[in-house]
Amino acid sequence: MELTSRMKMIRFETFWIWMQKKKPFDEIRKTGTEMAFYSSYYYDLDDGLELSFIDKRRSAKVRLLENPATVAPISELGPDAFLEPMTEDELFEALSKKKVAVKTLLLDQSFISGIGDWIADEVLYQAKIHPLQAAASIPKEVCAALHMSLKEVIEHSVEVDAVSSHFPVDWLIHYRWCKKPGKINGMAIEFINVGGRVCLFQ
Repeated sequence: MELTSRMKMIRFETFWIWMQKKKPFDEIRKTGTEMAFYSSYYYDLDDGLELSFIDKRRSAKVRLLENPATVAPISELGPDAFLEPMTEDELFEALSKKKVAVKTLLLDQSFISGIGDWIADEVLYQAKIHPLQAAASIPKEVCAALHMSLKEVIEHSVEVDAVSSHFPVDWLIHYRWCKKPGKINGMAIEFINVGGRVCLFQ
């Protein structure tokens, strides 16, 4: 099956696919491991691999489609933030049409696909933009900083496989999950709520 950039838009916090070759899957299930317990589907492949669909939240769906890119929700995704990045001018024009908070917009997968909570916080922090600022009010020079921040944060995250210990020490990600107070370059980190989601900014 051909895998396009939009088809790679998988919510890994909801589900993931596991493939193994040697031990029969029935034996894996008997181990009672988390991986086996949350398996929803199981397939034998022609090359001897066994494929299992793991869904810890038990909320994901599996559909077999002839042309997934033409069917919602994949067809409704915006350009891929990593594989199909907007140009600086395209980003500025897109922002200028939106009056919502810029963080809310970055999380909108129909606007840009592939940006989640922590990446949105990080790029806004790096670009020195308040997460509640209206997207349309962002001037061109600030948009340039946002464009550069998107590129640098996403590319570095992909390069290190999103392993947080490999991120720069002055990134917000190190304070996010434990919600601990702290300072970066002498300035306090604040926690607020944006659209029902926890948001960090400085």
